Amino acid sequence: MEINIHGEDMKYVAVMDNSLPKALHYTNDLWHRYLTQGAATFSTTILKKINGNIHPDSELITDQSYISFKDEKGNDQLFTILKLIEDNNTISIECYNLVLKLLNGQASSMDNTVAHSIKWYLEQFGITTYSGVKIGINELSSKLITLNFDSEETNVARLLSIINSFDGEFEFITTLNSDGTLKEVILNLYQEGDGIKTQGVGSIRNDVNLVYGDNVTGVTRTSSKETLFNATTVYDSNHKINWKQLSFTKKNSDGDVEFYKKAGDMTAYAPISAQKYPSLSTINGGTPYTRKDFTIEIKKDTDLVAYALSQFAQYAYPTITYDVTASSSLLNSSYGLGIGDTIKVQDDNFAGGLILQARVSEIELSDTNPLNSKLTLSNYVKLQSQISDGSLSQLQALVDANTPYKAELTTDNGVQFKNNATPTSTTLGAHIFKGSSTTETIADSYEWFKDGVSIATTQTLTVNATDVTSTAVYSYQATIAGKVVASKSVTITNVNDGTSPINLVIDSSNGYQFKNNIINTTFTAILYQNNKEIDSDGTKFAYIWSKTNSDGTVDTAWNLAHQTSQKSITITNSDVWQRATFDCTAEPLN
Repeated sequence: MEINIHGEDMKYVAVMDNSLPKALHYTNDLWHRYLTQGAATFSTTILKKINGNIHPDSELITDQSYISFKDEKGNDQLFTILKLIEDNNTISIECYNLVLKLLNGQASSMDNTVAHSIKWYLEQFGITTYSGVKIGINELSSKLITLNFDSEETNVARLLSIINSFDGEFEFITTLNSDGTLKEVILNLYQEGDGIKTQGVGSIRNDVNLVYGDNVTGVTRTSSKETLFNATTVYDSNHKINWKQLSFTKKNSDGDVEFYKKAGDMTAYAPISAQKYPSLSTINGGTPYTRKDFTIEIKKDTDLVAYALSQFAQYAYPTITYDVTASSSLLNSSYGLGIGDTIKVQDDNFAGGLILQARVSEIELSDTNPLNSKLTLSNYVKLQSQISDGSLSQLQALVDANTPYKAELTTDNGVQFKNNATPTSTTLGAHIFKGSSTTETIADSYEWFKDGVSIATTQTLTVNATDVTSTAVYSYQATIAGKVVASKSVTITNVNDGTSPINLVIDSSNGYQFKNNIINTTFTAILYQNNKEIDSDGTKFAYIWSKTNSDGTVDTAWNLAHQTSQKSITITNSDVWQRATFDCTAEPLN
């Protein structure tokens, strides 16, 4: 991973990259993102010395510096150094992703009697007026509430308090200029995700399914009746609403009465809950109901009813919690999971099977220690308690439909001819595999291309030395149900005299075609000479990537941002609009 170092004026001054022999190197890195706090931390230890000598760039890292890098989606991640510890050999830093005005600035108390929008509160406390933060998406804009604050607190604490009061979630999106200076910080506000009707931060990831024994190492289910009740009386603290005269009925999806209250009765009931979880007092002639009463401040009778129903919905049944442990390899795969994403978890070790829907609440990523990567899930919703064979088939069909194919291209005689001598031909083979499966999938059809021109529709293709004058790019596409599901290419050379040339091939971990704007793949530049790979560790050559837009113009900004050597580079949907061409050149070092 390439980590940028910014000076006190925020301009780029140096770079840390373990893949570059002459750059600063780092270890013990951990990038920790949080859904609830809308924040992230980053820590690492920087190695000051290379070959026993102090690296001059290490002197550029001070308590006035900033750190940045690109995430898996191509977004800028900017961090303020909050703590720096330096000794003879290392510099350890602890960073936070918010500007100091939000971290250390103080928000005053407020005595307020008028309902306002969330934008008004954020402006009133200077959170969006003096810290350089702008509001982007605002799903809470139409909501008006009255808030009071009794004491001072930091701007971050006040921000969390305001957004929580509006039942919202948030995220910060940072954008940097080409020289590393801060362009803007966008605050996106969402309705709080409930796993049912609203998503909140993140996306619904139907392409990700966590399965026990595959990418999940354990699921623990806890059922608790410690807070259960099924009868209640709600009192108005101002004594203006007559609870006794109110009545309501709420039925479940099967049409049965789940909650009700009759006019003239002081108690509201949850009869289905009482039937399933009766109080033990019934053995002595008591009622099956467990009671809990409330006193709240309310302004109208409909709010009183809504509160009673909300408490029943939350506490009339046992609280079920799940603890899911995901393997660290999941986070280092091509899924590109983000904070707030909604995914599914499947575990067949429970009676009848278990399918959960969960949200990504925390992500911990480590570049130097991938096994330290960790995924924390929350907001679990049990999708089905008894899974029929038909339901399992539907789930598997959904998983299969969204699992990408991996393409491989084999040769029996390498990819280089010399002086038209032996070998005089090589046979190329097209092979595709579903996800991580080791069993080959046979496509409905295959199509081979030479330098972009269609030449054959077979699974294998024989290329003769006489077919290649100097170099030629051969590629194939595999099609299933009328859709191209995988593709792969290789460059074949024919050398007539002199030293065998070095051939550069770009390998893609996830193919070369994508759909639904879900793009996530790693390009790796591979050098071949005499049919053998050279520079597998990327220490003998410098690899410079370039991008050409779909209209044929050079993407100057992208090229400038990727001008440092990288043998492998991650491409996401932020790098591609409709279509783009990526090239790589390799130059010998020294």
